[in-house]
Amino acid sequence: MMANSLGCILHGGPVDDNEIKRVRDTLLFEGSDLNKRLVRFFCLLILAASIATFGLLGNSLAVVIGAMIVAPLMLPIMGLAFSVSIGDRSAITSSLLVSLSGIATAIAVGFMITLPMARLFQPESIDEVMLRTAPRLMDLLAALVTGLAGAFALSRRDVSDTLPGVAIAVSLVPPLANVGILLALGKPGLALGSLLLFATNYLAIMLAGTLVFGLIGFSEAALIRRSTGSKRKAVALALAVLLLITIPLTYTSYRVIVNNAITARIYRASDPWLAGSGYRLINVNTETADNTINMVLIGEGDLPSLDMLREELADQTFGRAIRLETVQSKAAYLQPEKD
Repeated sequence: MMANSLGCILHGGPVDDNEIKRVRDTLLFEGSDLNKRLVRFFCLLILAASIATFGLLGNSLAVVIGAMIVAPLMLPIMGLAFSVSIGDRSAITSSLLVSLSGIATAIAVGFMITLPMARLFQPESIDEVMLRTAPRLMDLLAALVTGLAGAFALSRRDVSDTLPGVAIAVSLVPPLANVGILLALGKPGLALGSLLLFATNYLAIMLAGTLVFGLIGFSEAALIRRSTGSKRKAVALALAVLLLITIPLTYTSYRVIVNNAITARIYRASDPWLAGSGYRLINVNTETADNTINMVLIGEGDLPSLDMLREELADQTFGRAIRLETVQSKAAYLQPEKD
């Protein structure tokens, strides 16, 4: 009863056949106009991936945001979430196929655009490229909330005009274009990080969307007309898909949380350690190939004793070694000439 009341509040009324049909027509790739919808989807996706690629290579956040507005990849993700919530196996399969085809297309576009001019770019010097090489805790939380907002907006006619804002809120096509860029530049390790960022966003949006569609009442309305056996199969399929989603998402979330915790602890420990010295901490990198933690200091003179830092960080780095890098820097001041 409480779930039904909550669903009515979220949706603005009970879910009926007309509402299920409206959402299916919006999200799922099926029916007589399937070919037209696929052509429109892939045309927009190729354009969005091209915009994202040029925006990333040009280090332009504004252009990257433009790609997010054009990108249609949120549609099959929300379609998958809706299909899982109602336990429709054929719809789950079609939404997955469209999603996977879209993922491959966006990566291919980034790769093909970048490859002819690969010698002109060094990815480590492009901020917009490097920002999308690893998921962060904020990315995960933003994707979860985006999934909630997207499913809520799609389930109600009166707030559907907020969908462009939802698309901007999470990064889907830019990380995929980034994968293609980094592969073309010969950086498969960084490309894998971008793919992990996309996977985190994809799975978080899908999981949150499934939850909202279920709470609103689409699951109950869709399954009530089916036999007991069909209901059980649909529920089992939905649970299996959710389990498959939860496993990689849990692993990704754990890595993000651990890395953020280590970074925060190192910054806190460095304040008393470097107090009064000529150095300051400018960067902490927890995403290294050898699983060490890189601390980059800038300044001049002798470093403070490392024993104090070891004591401050005892049992706080999850058994990972710390590597210190120092950048020598001396400030010089030019005094104005006196008359």
